[in-house]
Amino acid sequence: MRKLPVVAILVLLAACTKSKEESSIALPAECHQFLDKYFSAWKSKDVGTLQALSFYLSPEERSAFPEGSLELWRESKNKLVTENFQRVTSEFGDFRDYKVVSMKTTTVSAQDQPAANMVGAGVHTELVCKAKFSKRHDARVGLHLVKGTEGSQYTVAAWNFQAVP
Repeated sequence: MRKLPVVAILVLLAACTKSKEESSIALPAECHQFLDKYFSAWKSKDVGTLQALSFYLSPEERSAFPEGSLELWRESKNKLVTENFQRVTSEFGDFRDYKVVSMKTTTVSAQDQPAANMVGAGVHTELVCKAKFSKRHDARVGLHLVKGTEGSQYTVAAWNFQAVP
């Protein structure tokens, strides 16, 4: 039996690891498009787009705001998105790339009480992504996406960035 040189073993190991890294779960086209837009905004440091894509409010929630307070809410959430972007960029560096590693979608109808009261009616998609940054190379990004109806656009309702050990 002929022994493989160490270099050949390392090349085979790297190839196996690379193909495992590149594998990703199948995403619905609209979810994939949203994530590309969201992470493109991270990459280009477009905080305005991140603000526009973040924080879902159902029509019922919007109508419950007292006169003039919806604008205060928008200002507050935009400030939070900006602070989050600055914190993540400071800790992890510039965004490079992402890969979705898990996804779970649930539809919550208005009749599903108390779930509809807690998270809002609509399509809820929980994603875990592996993201690459310039400083701390790998991070786990948890995203909770919401869209009010099947045909509406996704919005980021919640996020979480964690360093991968």
